[in-house]
Amino acid sequence: MMKLSKYKILFISPFSDKTFQIEFSKTTFIASCILLTVLTLSSITLLFLSSPIVKEYLRITAINNEIKQQKEIINNIDETIDEISIMKSYIDSIIGTNENHNLNEDKIRYLVTNNLPSHDPTNGLISREFNEDEKHLGMDIVNEESTPIFAVADARVIFSDFSKDFGNFLILDHQNGYITHYYHNLENFSSKGDFVKKGDVIATMGNTGMSSGPHLHFEIWKDGKVINPKTFYKDFKLKSDKLSDDETAE
Repeated sequence: MMKLSKYKILFISPFSDKTFQIEFSKTTFIASCILLTVLTLSSITLLFLSSPIVKEYLRITAINNEIKQQKEIINNIDETIDEISIMKSYIDSIIGTNENHNLNEDKIRYLVTNNLPSHDPTNGLISREFNEDEKHLGMDIVNEESTPIFAVADARVIFSDFSKDFGNFLILDHQNGYITHYYHNLENFSSKGDFVKKGDVIATMGNTGMSSGPHLHFEIWKDGKVINPKTFYKDFKLKSDKLSDDETAE
């Protein structure tokens, strides 16, 4: 079968006997077809976009998007105002509302030290230590059910809730980049938005969520990065060490 290498278009005039033809190579013919297709699609697109109905639709869509963005900005401003108001109330509760008050050294020391994790989160023994490689981002402290759980520093409660994994849990924001987590509680005594003082009982130890026995899973975060709680609580003993000490004593 003969393959065509060239194409010809023959033009015949209806008014005379004259004819003329245009000769294309195969490549030129294909390129011309592609170009014609692109030009046709572009023309259709331009006609569509230039339609008054389409223009009005695009204008309304742009306005709706702008309104949505403005609403988000307003909501963020409202949340910031609420945060400032809550923080002001917290500071006023510590240093007073007198306009002439002075932040003396004792008050400054109180503001700084009382917002650092320092109070024991609970009483008990460590059954599992912090291990970032194993994705265990805190330490597990075991004791009897209903053992008190304490706020390790002054803070605002930002979560007081229940989840399938964590059970009853609390998350405290200490207003200085430190955030502490308390999981598997039997009962939470603090609600979202509450301010708590260092040493306040905020919950009791339980076995809720994905837990194999009564314990507190305790985490410390600083500026979005997890910290080994043993950095602050070096005196907590491992359960295995305590058992060894008891066996030695016997």
